[in-house]
Amino acid sequence: MLAFALRTLRFRAGMFVAAFLAMFLAAAIMMACGGLIETSIRTAVPPRQLASADVVVAGDQEYHDSGGDPDEPPILPERVRIDAGLADTIAALPGVRKTERFVFEGVPRAGTVDAIGVVADPGVDISELRKRIDAELDATTVTLVGDQRGQAELREARESGVTVMGLAGILTAFAILVSIFGVASMLALSIAQRQQDLALLRAVGATPRQLRRLILRETLLLSLLATALASFPGRFLGEFVFQQLAERGIAADGVAFHQGWIPTVAAMAVAILAAVAGALGAGRRASRVKPTQALAEVSVEGKLIGTGRLLLAVIVLAGGMALTIVTIAVMSGPLSPATAAPAVILLAVGFALLAPVLTKVTTFAVQWPVRALGGVTGQLAVLNARGRSGRLAAVMGPVILLTAVSTGMLYLQATNDEADRQSFADNLVADAVVIAQDRFDAGLLERISDLPSVADASEYIDSVGFIESPKDRSPMNEGWTLQGVTAAGADATTPVKVTAGRISDLHDETIAIEDQHADKLGVDVGDTIKLRMGDNTALDLRVAALFSAPDDYDTLLLPADTLAAHTTEGHASRILVKSDGNITPEQLVAELTEVASAEAGLAVAGRDVLLTEFDEQKKTANFAIYIMVLMIAGYAAITVINTLVSSTAARRREFGLQRLAGSTRGQVMRMVGLEGAILAVGGIALGTAAVTVILVPVSLKRLDSALPAGSPWIYLSTATLAALLTLGAMLLPAWQVTRNRPAEAALALE
Repeated sequence: MLAFALRTLRFRAGMFVAAFLAMFLAAAIMMACGGLIETSIRTAVPPRQLASADVVVAGDQEYHDSGGDPDEPPILPERVRIDAGLADTIAALPGVRKTERFVFEGVPRAGTVDAIGVVADPGVDISELRKRIDAELDATTVTLVGDQRGQAELREARESGVTVMGLAGILTAFAILVSIFGVASMLALSIAQRQQDLALLRAVGATPRQLRRLILRETLLLSLLATALASFPGRFLGEFVFQQLAERGIAADGVAFHQGWIPTVAAMAVAILAAVAGALGAGRRASRVKPTQALAEVSVEGKLIGTGRLLLAVIVLAGGMALTIVTIAVMSGPLSPATAAPAVILLAVGFALLAPVLTKVTTFAVQWPVRALGGVTGQLAVLNARGRSGRLAAVMGPVILLTAVSTGMLYLQATNDEADRQSFADNLVADAVVIAQDRFDAGLLERISDLPSVADASEYIDSVGFIESPKDRSPMNEGWTLQGVTAAGADATTPVKVTAGRISDLHDETIAIEDQHADKLGVDVGDTIKLRMGDNTALDLRVAALFSAPDDYDTLLLPADTLAAHTTEGHASRILVKSDGNITPEQLVAELTEVASAEAGLAVAGRDVLLTEFDEQKKTANFAIYIMVLMIAGYAAITVINTLVSSTAARRREFGLQRLAGSTRGQVMRMVGLEGAILAVGGIALGTAAVTVILVPVSLKRLDSALPAGSPWIYLSTATLAALLTLGAMLLPAWQVTRNRPAEAALALE
């Protein structure tokens, strides 16, 4: 059977080109994702200032007591500094030649540094030296060697590594799901085009087992070649995506891209397994029929949809519906995309799996307008669509995926962005902001507050923290937002309403917390909360006030100077200003500009600058979504072209016979165009229906509108692209194969 499989691939090479391309592209995408995952795991940062150190001692930027997955601890946002005295302790250890203290950013508190470089004596085993150093450290301090040493210089490397890991993990899962479907669809079409070959083999004595082995070996040979050739473009694609992420600040600039043999082999294995599964599933029916049935069914459609495919479709759709319900009933605010995005993919794949059934439905629905517009040609197009529904389903599935993934993900992101922006704007009560390049002058805040047109002003600084006692869990275990305020101006510059205690008591080591959150913790005014700060320092804070606030205001208020002491910069750099309502925001900015002009390094802007910064942060995060959509939708688009070109080119004999029966070349082309229109309209409509299931409820929940946010051009451009791809991929091959004489084409093999 192996020799027979090789001869089939040799003499039927054109038939296998489309399947080869599907496997090649699937493997390349998965290899790229594997490279991103390995890069995130390694987080290799070649050291610069620390290049001469054999071992680096630095603060642990991971927080291990969040209550979440211990293998995925959250990353602390501030520089975790270490005791400067450790340098002397480590210098006294055997095997240490010298130590050196380093400060890379900000102004550290007295007695602390950012890192300590350790140079070993010649010939000392670095791993043994590292163990001796570790024995002298506490739980908040770690040792780094090799390319990990640069993490001490580039603090944001760990955080960006987690971000890229999350993105790559989601993209990998989606890519596997979509690529398995794409490869299986392409192989199903390839085997369907070989029904006559398989029927003849059964007629001359081949057993079902031999046919299954033939199909398996053909697919293995093809997939091994395709995945091997995909290794170089897969690495190039992964590195290109990582560079794009680094340029936009999603990945830290300075982290080295790595793609070793493990993700390459893993991607090859997954792609091969997907191909084998698709081949066996598609060839099962052809290998089980009796020889006489096989010969009789050469040109007849078989079973509408297999039991296995139907069961899988039901499971996938059930998963999509379950995630939709969770999104609506459980998730809130910015957490909604965590379940809504997978729901889009599952619903799209579920509808695509049902393509054999849905193709029949859409053909039935559009048959009358097609017949009315196309006349006899339209009648032929409808009959072809009915008689070739199995092959058309292999095309409609990718069209559904292209439409659903593109519109669903983009509109979902636009809807959540708009809702988050509205929430941010509602919580932003200040009218102007004063920005300093460094520290404020001690009397600046008081001078601003004393202006006649100013209701009040407050310093502003933010960070992230974790409540350790009483026991608590933050949203997604990523910590609570900490906002530093000035006690006297907090009422006027925050969207809170005090329900107990006084905000004016926010001094020294105190905290104000939302009243419902306080009820869950069982604390009241005067009680103590243990808070783990962003620099991994623990503080015991007395509750000075309780407040009510708008939904999604997951913020704890602290005195600005208390919070600033536990940030990397060590000081606040902004002052929020609220007018008394008697002047316009523009006039307020003008007055503040006059005050700020007396000092160097100050700038004044309206509240729009904060909204602009929020939008810029969203744009950076959205770029990752765009890459994911581009890769998945791009693969679906290529699958559409691949499948249609292969399917249409295989109809050379059919077109030749039709022309011999009296049809002109123009009539054949119009018939193919109408078939393409049926496919495009059906696929776009079904893809739209799939994402409507999740988009409408999410939009109603977040925006109180049935229509999602985002430009209508997103949908129009996606639908136009799907239609053009479908029509172009059918008409161009049809034009090519009808160039020959009808008699020659009629004698061609399918």
